[in-house]
Amino acid sequence: MATDSEASKAAEVVVDWHKQDKKRMLHAVYRVGDLDRTIKYYTECFGMKLLRKRDVPDEKYTNAFLGFGPENTNFAVELTNFAEVSRP
Repeated sequence: MATDSEASKAAEVVVDWHKQDKKRMLHAVYRVGDLDRTIKYYTECFGMKLLRKRDVPDEKYTNAFLGFGPENTNFAVELTNFAEVSRP
């Protein structure tokens, strides 16, 4: 069984692994039905900030990137909303 000191050291290693290992998950993409409502949810419930939002009319979608800090150092969520597609 690990001593308190050993357990504490193991916890430090787990918490600080990203400082030694530069690999990280950059972002996750979610397709959403109501972009503005979803942005409001992430900002109000999780305290995330809207980092950028872009409209891509040629491809008929809009997306928004949210995170807790700059994308180059923090995980980001990409929310994508596709324009309504009429069905035959």
